[in-house]
Amino acid sequence: MKKKLTSLTALFIFALGCSPRSWVSSQDRKRESRATSADAETARRAQAMRGLRDKLLTSSQADIGLEGKDAEAKVWGVMMEASLPSGIVTIMSLRDGTASLYMSTGFGILGGYSARVEAKRFVVEGEKHLAIMKPAKSFPYPEGGRFKFYVLTRDGVYTAEADEKEILGERHALSPLFVAGNEVLTVLRIASGRAKPDD
Repeated sequence: MKKKLTSLTALFIFALGCSPRSWVSSQDRKRESRATSADAETARRAQAMRGLRDKLLTSSQADIGLEGKDAEAKVWGVMMEASLPSGIVTIMSLRDGTASLYMSTGFGILGGYSARVEAKRFVVEGEKHLAIMKPAKSFPYPEGGRFKFYVLTRDGVYTAEADEKEILGERHALSPLFVAGNEVLTVLRIASGRAKPDD
């Protein structure tokens, strides 16, 4: 577990570092122009990522194309979010094995099957924790130092959240759900080709 938690922290830093960064020199107007352009592009990407996230949370199984047993299941999707100083990281998994990474900085890995097995496990784990969750009518990002989970069901979306220290210290009932989400995150990282599989 400790190794998994260490890799999660490293991955968050890595993924957030992939977002466009701007730099401005008061002596170089061209750099300032490029920075402004980069900031605008980052804002557009961030808005797109937020839109995809919110669309998933307000969609039905049919809306996103789930079929057969995947569409009939009580729980068909799970989302895990962490609030870090550099931004929000969102991991989304669907019952059919689709897994995505959304970031409030505009970076994302969308709709991949590279973490198919892990994504399905994450959804199954989400169903196990449904009893300790409450219905969600709105879908805010977590506050700093918090993990938030959303479980998508036939009856609507359910949510629960916990302090980062309790989750990482294995002192919270949601810790197993975090571990399952972290497995998805790790495989997406490796499959993206942006980092070596060193965990």
